[in-house]
Formats: sequence, C-alpha cells, structure tokens
Amino acid sequence: MPTQNAIAVISDIHSNLEALTAVLKDLKSQEVTEIVCLGDIVGYAADPQHCLKKIRALGCAVVMGNHDEAACLDDHSVYFNANARAGVVFSAAQLAENDKSWLLSLPHDLMIDGITFLHASLDSPEDWNYILSEEDAEAHFFYQSTQLAFCGHTHDPLLWVSRSPQSLPSKFTGEGILSLPGSGKTLVNVGSVGQPRDGDNRACYVIYRPDQNSVEYRRVIYPIEITRQKILKAELPFFTADRLLRGR
Repeated sequence: MPTQNAIAVISDIHSNLEALTAVLKDLKSQEVTEIVCLGDIVGYAADPQHCLKKIRALGCAVVMGNHDEAACLDDHSVYFNANARAGVVFSAAQLAENDKSWLLSLPHDLMIDGITFLHASLDSPEDWNYILSEEDAEAHFFYQSTQLAFCGHTHDPLLWVSRSPQSLPSKFTGEGILSLPGSGKTLVNVGSVGQPRDGDNRACYVIYRPDQNSVEYRRVIYPIEITRQKILKAELPFFTADRLLRGR
C-alpha cells in the first residue's frame, strides 16, 4: 500500500515527453504528496516546450539544470559535445522568451524541510561539476549542511553516503527500496526520467518516504520508439535517438 507523506523527485527529463508522461502517471498511483524537479527539463530530445509546460503546470519546486541554463544563453556551445549542443540549440529555438526567463530564474539549489535539492554538486554549483568519484562526492559533502540531499546530472541512479569527514564517501547502486542511514550525510542521485545511462532504458525517478526513512527507485516503461522517431524527424543526432534503446 502507498504510504502517506511521499515525495517524488524527478530529474533530467531532457525533452522526452513520453517518458515524462509515463512517470507522472506512475507517481499518481503512488499517491505522492509533493513533487520536486531537479532540472534539465530541456535538451537532447524533441519536445522541450511540451515538457516545460507540463513541469510548470505541476507548480512544484524546480531547480535549474545545465541544459536549462545553456538553452537560454546566447552562446549555446559552452562545455557541450556535438550531440548535447544540437539538443540545446534545438531547445533554444523552440522555447518562448517567457520560458527562458522562467528557466533562468530558477535557483541552483533549494532547501525544503531540512532537505537539499540540487542538479549537480554543491561544490561550485555554477560550474555544474559531476559527482562521479569518491573525491567528487567528498567535495560536494563539504558544502552539504543537511543530512539528506537529492541530485541528478549524471543520469546514473546512485546513493552516496558520507559517514564522517575523515573517510571517503561510499557509493551504492540505486535500485529498489533502500533504507537511508540514520547518521552522517547522504546524497541520492535520482537517475534520469528522459535519458537513463545505467544500462536500463526505462525512465527512472525516486520516491522519498520520510516516515520510513527510505527511498524507492522506480523504473517506468514508456514508448521509446515514439520518442526516437520524433528525435529523428527533428533532425537531431541519430546517437541521441539510439542511446534511448541502450540506456547508455
């Protein structure tokens, strides 16, 4: 049975309308009381404006992602490879000016009820650092003032745990229902709704249940081929379309 006081945390939608629609349908079945979006609503796929409209309609808390920011800048080429740049340029052309103003108004991080929500790392948030190693996680935890935080950015569902400042953080695969530590600091990477990269091509998001002190990683099937064909029709890179099948 779904429990009360459940918070859905979604991230890295990347203009994948079919994945976002499937996730929003799934989380309704879980009777969540709150939704938080960790950014990168746009980029890569072919439905940036529709995805942004859905997120804005939720009225939920949202933080900025690096693709969100880049789609609003005059120079879309900053720190992106060719495939990512193509998605950003496409998103920029599709978004209205009020959409861009809204995206640029978003914060890099939020604290809600003693929990930190962010897209990338608290270590120089404006630089969009990736948390890929124990050293990256250690740099982030230095700035994390809350016991619990949620992030996205790498598209890889993981749990980082810092038991003490004297030891490097530990990494755990994010799958199923995981009990959270009762001490130290924890960073939950919620994976990606629209472009998973952990080898599982299903959309991924997390439900946090404070009353159980647990997170549940949920994987949701969506019609990938529809999204792929939209990407190809928009003349976006074949690689962007193909990786959705591989989940890489």
